[in-house]
Amino acid sequence: MLGWKQWPLVAALWVTPVWADTPSVLTPPAALTPPTAPGGADISNLAESASAKPQLNSSLDSEDEEAPPEFTLGPSEPVAPGERKWVHKFDGMSLTSYFAEGVLAQAKSAYDQRRYRAARQLLDKETPTPPVRYLRAMSAFGQGQWAVAAEELSGLAQDWPTMSDYCHFEAARAYEKQRKWTEAIAHYEAVKPGSRRYTDARFGMASLLEKRKRDYAAAVAALTPIVQTDTPRPGDPDQAAAWLTIARLARYQADYNGEHRAHLAVWALHPFSKEATAAVKGLRDLPYVPKWKVARAETLLSLHQNREAMDTLGKMLPKLELPDELACRAHFAYGTALRKERKHSHAIRVLRPVTEQCQDAVLRPRALYVLGYSESVVEPESSINTYLQLARDYPQHPYADDALFYAAGKAREHGEKAAAVSYLDQLIANYPEGNFAAEALFQRFWMYRAEGKNEAALEALTRIEALRGTGSTHESVQRARYWRARLLPGLGRTVEAHALLERVAAEGAATWYGLLARSRLVHEAPERASTIVARLRQPTSPAEVWPLEAGSLMKDAHFVTGLEMLRLGHREAAAELLAVDRKGRDEESIRLLFHVLRASGNERHARPIAWAFRREGLAAPTEAETRLIYSAAYPQPFRELVVRHCRSAKVNPDLMQALMREESAFNPRARSSTGALGLAQLMPATASSVARELRLTLATPDALLEPHHNIRLGSAYLGGLQRRFAGNLAYAVASYNAGPGAVDRWISRFPDAELDEWVEQIPVEETRLYVKRVLGSAAAYQFLYDSGSLTTLAFGDRGSNNAGSR
Repeated sequence: MLGWKQWPLVAALWVTPVWADTPSVLTPPAALTPPTAPGGADISNLAESASAKPQLNSSLDSEDEEAPPEFTLGPSEPVAPGERKWVHKFDGMSLTSYFAEGVLAQAKSAYDQRRYRAARQLLDKETPTPPVRYLRAMSAFGQGQWAVAAEELSGLAQDWPTMSDYCHFEAARAYEKQRKWTEAIAHYEAVKPGSRRYTDARFGMASLLEKRKRDYAAAVAALTPIVQTDTPRPGDPDQAAAWLTIARLARYQADYNGEHRAHLAVWALHPFSKEATAAVKGLRDLPYVPKWKVARAETLLSLHQNREAMDTLGKMLPKLELPDELACRAHFAYGTALRKERKHSHAIRVLRPVTEQCQDAVLRPRALYVLGYSESVVEPESSINTYLQLARDYPQHPYADDALFYAAGKAREHGEKAAAVSYLDQLIANYPEGNFAAEALFQRFWMYRAEGKNEAALEALTRIEALRGTGSTHESVQRARYWRARLLPGLGRTVEAHALLERVAAEGAATWYGLLARSRLVHEAPERASTIVARLRQPTSPAEVWPLEAGSLMKDAHFVTGLEMLRLGHREAAAELLAVDRKGRDEESIRLLFHVLRASGNERHARPIAWAFRREGLAAPTEAETRLIYSAAYPQPFRELVVRHCRSAKVNPDLMQALMREESAFNPRARSSTGALGLAQLMPATASSVARELRLTLATPDALLEPHHNIRLGSAYLGGLQRRFAGNLAYAVASYNAGPGAVDRWISRFPDAELDEWVEQIPVEETRLYVKRVLGSAAAYQFLYDSGSLTTLAFGDRGSNNAGSR
């Protein structure tokens, strides 16, 4: 057993995965050989290559700094049961335990109780399937029969491709117990990259090479894959530990320059790790090299430590001249920090020279993008040219379609309608599968509608529904259908409009557009509205979940391995399934992953997947299967406090629950980069003002992290906003996000807009999306938990958008 790590016992079972089209040909255990360092590991070059990679994550280029979608979802049309063509049909039987009954169940029970001798004796008479062989080998391990365990696990590693990495890892541990270092090292090395055991195996291999073989160069080579990554990983403790170990190994080889660089890597790339303290001690009076200072500042920015990063960069910039590569990096990082701190004029002065003098094909488009944003705030006309330059110079860059969209928006604000149309049409033509295609088409719809060109407006909406790729989401399709329904009565197609509203209300029940559609039906076709409500509230049976389509998941090694571990009841099965790469998956695959975890008793691990659906969207909660996901995605923590304080504040508790969900994801210790605190993300000044009105002790930052205090003040503040705006929920929620002054200005700007029109025209994207998410989430809570009466938005004549909600 390695002294630096406690390894859990691993048990899993055999299955031949779809991705193993032909049997793996593995080297026999006796032939496994330990690695050799290629020409001696050059630690200085290894560290220098890390410092040369910019550490500033591209997610910081955008003002909202919201992570990209975790997986790809798009609208799907329902398929009748008899018409379904299955590729990999998956049902509940696929989760049946391999040790469900008889002697096998007794053996598994004995193993779980650590009665390893009894478990092995029971398994001796059973058919030696790979799961049985594995449980026998691990029972031998538990008994301390290291030689038996090592031999059986080594053989099983070849016979069992799904679990070969686990077998190699456990075989290595068994050989370690026998002090057979060479064999242990060889099995550690056999663990493949991408395996959940890979990092642990590399550390195990490095430890043996260092302590038992005294082969320090080979130990560095073993750790090198951990520190060589394409993307920054400032929160990765394994990488920090690997760099610090490499520093020690460099000292053993009298490579003091390498030791210096490795310590700098820890200090710069992992500034808040426990290893950073040791690295600073190791650096002592040695110089902090400029490139490492820039790397550290970039890392600090990625961790939202803006001021410290700016202090570091501010001292360096006078000594760094553009277009030197390091100077370009430093100036871009400083400009990004200024943008994050909303110091846009200063950011422009720093970033413009970068875009003019730095020609790096990775850095320059990012600099143009960040510059364009800051200009859009204080020099909006200049931002148009900056965005267009980005789209023109880098048409294949992921920001190109974003740039055209933002240029169009600023052109519209300045009355340059023809130019805006041109930019939008370029985007639609050149980036039909981009993430702004739907937005561009919706803007064209809005323009056509304002001009009275209803047929052209309808065609733009129809094109949104036909989109594919990242631009096609449930939200974009629901929006297109809702506004098509709004347009149709003017063309004498009222019946068609009501049918479309009914569909949106049913399929998007937990969305803003579902709420709008249902509210419209209540006023225009109440019988249809009643039918929809009855459907949504009708209890459904969880038994209807299966079957689901596994599709490409059956080619994912983590999924296949995780399934087998589930069938053993292994405690690491959920972690294996959560390691599945969810990017690019279709909706049904992700739903299947959720249900596999939930059905196997791992509901806690299923919640993160359900929670991710809050952004990507999900089909309606009218079916049992999707309702289960909604229940996990919309939990009710702190419900008693919410109900109690909302009663006093005269606020619907479902609305407050939804607001907390969007503000803090129910994290009572949440702190935003702007200083908002707690469950309801209250600014200290706002909270103190509300506390005075309630004659409470002034709200200190620590008090705002207490759920009771935070919910009481948050619900009171929301209640005050509702009263200020005569019960209009959209206005109240918008005010909670942007402030009542901003909402007053927007009401004055669009005095004749109906409520749905007003929300679409909120000029701040963050607030516009916030209103839709909070009110959509509130609708989800009402449907899921049978909250009695349902909120209905009030509509009236034009100019009556101050009407309340009931």
